[in-house]
Amino acid sequence: MGHTFEEVQQIARELPEDQRIRLANSLWESADADGDEAGEAEIAAAWDPEIARRVEEIKAGTAVTYPLAEIEADLRAVVGP
Repeated sequence: MGHTFEEVQQIARELPEDQRIRLANSLWESADADGDEAGEAEIAAAWDPEIARRVEEIKAGTAVTYPLAEIEADLRAVVGP
């Protein structure tokens, strides 16, 4: 007999954090398994100029950056510990 969404969700929430992350990634990958690889390649290629621009800003010292600890604190404030 299969489980309901709610049952599976409850079981998943009881897993340790690292296993929940692995499960989420696995589910995401399985949902995207039938994705259009050509479309993904186009999207990745479209990001190349943006990535290059951002790297140049960092190298030039003109990018606005934030310490990792500050970003983590902001995330914890939003999503919790």
